Amino acid sequence: MNEKKASGFPGQEHLMLIVLTAACIIFFSVMKHSFFSLDSFGSIARQIPEIGLFSMAMMLPMLVGGIDLSVIASANLGSILMSMFMTSRIEKGEENVPVVIAAILICLVVCTAVGIINGVIVAIFRIPAMLVTLGMQMALTGISLGITRGGTLSGYPASFVAIGNGSVLGIPNQFLFFIVAAAALMVILQKTPFGTKLRMYGSNPVATVYSGVNEYSLLIRTHMLSGLYVGFAAVVMCSRLTSASAGAAANYLMRAILIAVLGGVDPNGGRGKVAGVLWAVLLFQCMATGLNILRVNSYIVIALYGVILLVSVFARTRRDA
Repeated sequence: MNEKKASGFPGQEHLMLIVLTAACIIFFSVMKHSFFSLDSFGSIARQIPEIGLFSMAMMLPMLVGGIDLSVIASANLGSILMSMFMTSRIEKGEENVPVVIAAILICLVVCTAVGIINGVIVAIFRIPAMLVTLGMQMALTGISLGITRGGTLSGYPASFVAIGNGSVLGIPNQFLFFIVAAAALMVILQKTPFGTKLRMYGSNPVATVYSGVNEYSLLIRTHMLSGLYVGFAAVVMCSRLTSASAGAAANYLMRAILIAVLGGVDPNGGRGKVAGVLWAVLLFQCMATGLNILRVNSYIVIALYGVILLVSVFARTRRDA
């Protein structure tokens, strides 16, 4: 693992993302003056947290050479169960903070449990993470559809809605929560033995195991932490949308993978930092907001995201060759 190439902030690893973000802001500001406004940047700040949390959840299994295709389905199931718990115990228009807290904990526990199950199957049965999480994604989507019968759940108390729609001194609540969650993950990955072992394993699994690292425990804990961050994303998403369904945020899966790779996470494992993902999610959301303001056709936008992902992977492959 070439730690020097991945070190430094803003450093060489993130310089291109910073330049591209600045260029993106300048370009869209020239094309549409309304882009460079408090309303526009406020919209970006409100939308960054959930896709950023999903991207960090995706980053973790990628650091050990895997991937998690079940993050969105897990978040949707957690949101649905959380919604059912709240709406069955709180009448519309009423408040009950203890119930809201309990509902949020249910969502976090469900998503974390899904991560643990993924980790156990990957670690013990040696099945590729892509196949495990793809199967989990299909199973969870089926369960969610069965529970909701394809419908949408809504009708939350104001205390819950405020998580994704309130603000403190003009700063969206969910953005403040996102910063705290990102800082926590940064400390975990950069300052703890777990983070060191995780990067070591992603760079060279065989050598890491021979060095005495418990492979099973490491993989399970990695997927468990990923599931916890999926739960955080689910709470923010459900609160911001004020609804939950089996098909919510279906397009976030590709975006989370794109942002992780764009942020410097090596799909083969071993390399990637939270700082890179933060710059990538900022760049991505600025671009998404700008394209939306310019009313670019959604099909063209999806194609553009695919091209960006391919270019990012190609550039990383050429650089590491």
